[in-house]
Amino acid sequence: MSGNVLLDTVTPALGAVVSTAMYLSPMKAVLRASREKSLGELNPLPFGVTIANCIAWLSYGLLKHDPFVTAPNAAGVLIAVFMTLTAFGLADEAARHKMRFVCCLTAGVMPLLGVFTAFGAKDSEMQKGVWGLAGNVICLIYYAAPLSTMWEVIRTRNSASILVPLTMMNTMNAALWTTYGVAVLDVYIWLPNGIGLALSVLQVALRLVFPARTGMLPSHQHHS
Repeated sequence: MSGNVLLDTVTPALGAVVSTAMYLSPMKAVLRASREKSLGELNPLPFGVTIANCIAWLSYGLLKHDPFVTAPNAAGVLIAVFMTLTAFGLADEAARHKMRFVCCLTAGVMPLLGVFTAFGAKDSEMQKGVWGLAGNVICLIYYAAPLSTMWEVIRTRNSASILVPLTMMNTMNAALWTTYGVAVLDVYIWLPNGIGLALSVLQVALRLVFPARTGMLPSHQHHS
């Protein structure tokens, strides 16, 4: 800890609130799809990845005894499971196949990591490292998604595919967690969020340089 209340308490508390808001951000679209009995443009695949992401960071937070990491990801597991189950019933067979794969992969890998943590890791630092690394790998999967979107924006000179509210929330979330990670000297927290912050700022810049043109509906995106 840095000994600074702003960095050690206020910043991660705000980060926890923003993270929870991020997990909830697709909920309106999911509930609308449920009412209309159709997913429309909603992409359900990220919901399953969110389950894995939250489980990894929940485990890391518990091992670190860090309430700021634990709380939002505990809520995130519940939120992501609800959205996954809701979307699964509305998805076509191709989307269902992908969702099954992601959920089964999560259900297979996470228990194996738990077994290794309990019986294979030689000390608490290795235990935390297992889940910190898992969280980082999943974060990189998330961060790979916007790269194709940004390339499309540059190619078409149209930023309609960049969702401003979600991008701004991603930027704020990544900035808060990067600051907290640096303050507590936790590379597992500041490294992935630092990468996410850079990509989010780049998306904001692209939105300013290439204004959105009407007539193109943005597809739904969800990042962690």
